[in-house]
Amino acid sequence: MNAHSLQLYFYMILILLGSSIPGKAIPLSVTLFTWDKLLHVCEYFILGILACRAYGFKYNKIILSVFGVFFGCFDEIWQSFIPGRSSSYYDVIADGIGVICGIITFNFIKKNQND
Repeated sequence: MNAHSLQLYFYMILILLGSSIPGKAIPLSVTLFTWDKLLHVCEYFILGILACRAYGFKYNKIILSVFGVFFGCFDEIWQSFIPGRSSSYYDVIADGIGVICGIITFNFIKKNQND
């Protein structure tokens, strides 16, 4: 196991630990795009970059994207069991946007470094 994959796993554990903190549930009447969604995008953007660094040359980028979305689903399911927390489909969408943007950004930077 290399250092990049350890960083990825450590970050995934941090995400789950953050989701495990009890708090007040966000009301269902919130708008579609709030600061919460921006935080989800940023959080999973970093996950996408770390996943690419760890496994980008072993696996197809689509597989890494699907993995990121599934991890976002798992995170939301996990969060639904925490008192005062709720899960949301919109959070999963924000997670997916973040991980895909992270993977695209990483590949864009790598491609431009090689030119």
